[in-house]
Amino acid sequence: MDIMELKELRKKLHKTLNGPALPVNVVIDAVDILVREMQSGVYVDLLGDYDVGAYPERLSLTTKQLGSRTLMKRLEDELPPLAETPELTRQRAPLGVLLHIAAGNTDVLPVFTVLEGLITGNINIVKLPSHDGGLTEKLVNILIHLEPRLEEYIYLINTPSSDVETLKALAEMSNAVVVWGGNDAVRAIRCLTEPDTKIIEWGHKLSFAYLTGDFLHWNIDSELEGLARHIFRTQQLLTSSCQVIYLDTDDPDLQQQFCARFLPLMEKEFETDHVNESEITRDTLKRFAARREERATLPTEKEYKAAMCRITACEDQALETSDRFGHVLVKRLPRDEIVSVLSPYNGYLHTAGVLQGDARVRELLIRAGVNRITKLSDMSKYFNEEAHDGMFPLAQYTRIVDIQK
Repeated sequence: MDIMELKELRKKLHKTLNGPALPVNVVIDAVDILVREMQSGVYVDLLGDYDVGAYPERLSLTTKQLGSRTLMKRLEDELPPLAETPELTRQRAPLGVLLHIAAGNTDVLPVFTVLEGLITGNINIVKLPSHDGGLTEKLVNILIHLEPRLEEYIYLINTPSSDVETLKALAEMSNAVVVWGGNDAVRAIRCLTEPDTKIIEWGHKLSFAYLTGDFLHWNIDSELEGLARHIFRTQQLLTSSCQVIYLDTDDPDLQQQFCARFLPLMEKEFETDHVNESEITRDTLKRFAARREERATLPTEKEYKAAMCRITACEDQALETSDRFGHVLVKRLPRDEIVSVLSPYNGYLHTAGVLQGDARVRELLIRAGVNRITKLSDMSKYFNEEAHDGMFPLAQYTRIVDIQK
């Protein structure tokens, strides 16, 4: 953006801030119409362009997250009424202007982050991810067509991350910067913002499976199949995607037996899901090239390979991303070592998919810093009204104003 465009944007922001507040029902009513039209198939071609086969599943998830009942329940749970004191009344207010640095690992993420800003009354500037493909712009335009009053509350900026001057100027106009991304993205924004600019981080997280009890027992195949399905369907690209499978044992023989048992389940799931091999190849080469110098297979490690998947039985206990899609690291982690091994990753822990998790294991995972505990197959499942990385987003996008009576 040039200087004139930035000046014009600043004027528009000030004009909106000087005007009346955005009623939350205006946002919810517009989104409700959008959801109903999506359910009726009006936008099947729009979303289908991005992944025809995944449209029904994506539609179900999207409408579940955007439904009016879900949004109203979120407002109720995340922004409960404020108690007054004998001297003070309290009210919630939006932060003002939010600059969203959206990530590209989920197609409709920029729309969701805008919506969270809208229902809390904020103006939203969105720096689109480089691989958005126009989806966000199309959905936002539909939303504005349904409710023109939203236009002055949404600004989509298609500028590269290398355009530091524009990003710095946008950050200076904003009351908070919402960052979706890894450490590099967060680090870059911190360098661009002033000390008084709030940074809300939905950053890089790591997820893993933890198998307790008799994980070699014959009747758990359905649960392990669910884990394999999760690995392939998420392509291990989400913060909730399984990267490491920890086993509640210190016995290397049991670790080897598990790897030999799990490999055919992964291979079967690959063939069932018909994962796009060109996508796998591209992702594999990219990730493997970045990680091959960081992690060399140790002589003591054993690999189990199939056509499009691989399992490595590791000797270390580090929580890390696998070096390519379809590759899972299996490590031994007795339950009495959970806290000592995982707590150093406290700020990065996201989801633990647990097999036969008892109360003690759940307690240890929570103490280590895990924010989400699910079944193996549900690691990336969306649950209504769930928190983001252990926090409620709507509370992060508002402030409390105390007013003397």
